[in-house]
Amino acid sequence: MDTIDFFKQQAKNFLKDFKTKSYNQDEEIYVYSPRYFADIDDIVLNFDIDEETENFSLMKAQHIIARLAGFDKWTEMIKASPARLELGKLLLTNRIPYQEEIGIFSSDESLIVTDWKDFEKKYLSGCSDENKLEVFKTRFLSNDMHEYLNTITISLDFTDDEIAQDMICTIMKDKKMKVEQAIKSCVTDENLLSVIKTGWASIAVSLWGHAESNKLFKKLDEPLIKVVLDSNEKAILDAMIGKEIHSYEEAVLQLMIFDLESLGYHI
Repeated sequence: MDTIDFFKQQAKNFLKDFKTKSYNQDEEIYVYSPRYFADIDDIVLNFDIDEETENFSLMKAQHIIARLAGFDKWTEMIKASPARLELGKLLLTNRIPYQEEIGIFSSDESLIVTDWKDFEKKYLSGCSDENKLEVFKTRFLSNDMHEYLNTITISLDFTDDEIAQDMICTIMKDKKMKVEQAIKSCVTDENLLSVIKTGWASIAVSLWGHAESNKLFKKLDEPLIKVVLDSNEKAILDAMIGKEIHSYEEAVLQLMIFDLESLGYHI
């Protein structure tokens, strides 16, 4: 079953559970005998569903499922990327375990959706749906969330720097890494110490590749790069910013030059 079919089935299941309602005369409330949605009472309350209406339709059930999956409406959901749909499925299926773990009553339509959207807005602005899905699975649903909260995302712009792009491409090729991994692999205490001790890293960066006649500098597919740094990596870059180094881009390149030296390149 693909993800869209999963959501369609969930809407049908909710409608079936809703139709199990019966009126308890003694307590003057509607009660349900749900097969699929154990939290149907909370859903009815939080979505302010009129239990006396005879017009609760599959379309209304679809709207509720879309909301529980973190979408504003069903039509938004059916146009979403595969990664965003998978994230929505996880938001829907983890709502009860998450609520139980948090241990507080909430009048939100879905507490996990509310908390995730707050987290997403604060820490993942501009990230792709694929990256958001990975963070949700590996961090948000784990006990390691505090570690992620100690990270920071920086943006590096190497659009007009052919030397930088070629250096990064070279490290990616030799280390068999993706662009963010290649950059992070150079942000080490050892490379920081080399930058401080030698004092000539900026000159070496400016001369990169010029010893080779007719060198064709390799280019990145996307020279605007977002990198997630942990607290130690962030501290290394911050330690370099000062009188002669004015940006994270400059700091990264000076660290990279020593990584390239360790890979056997003449600098």
